[in-house]
Amino acid sequence: MEQIITLSIIMIAIGAFIYISKYKNKGKPKIGIKRDKLSDYFKDYVDLKSYWTSIAFIVVGVTILIAILIIELVFS
Repeated sequence: MEQIITLSIIMIAIGAFIYISKYKNKGKPKIGIKRDKLSDYFKDYVDLKSYWTSIAFIVVGVTILIAILIIELVFS
């Protein structure tokens, strides 16, 4: 059980670090903007995936911690 809690906290920390370091004051990355080079489209795609991954890490980590808390309260 402690391993799952530790993993959840690590997931939350990684997601928060990515979000704070890249997107805190910038907001959601823009997509669909006309670009001159194909590499710029790839960069936009990677930025968007990184944004959603950071949010997903935070949400999944918090959900797992809440589920563990509920399970511990019900079965103890």
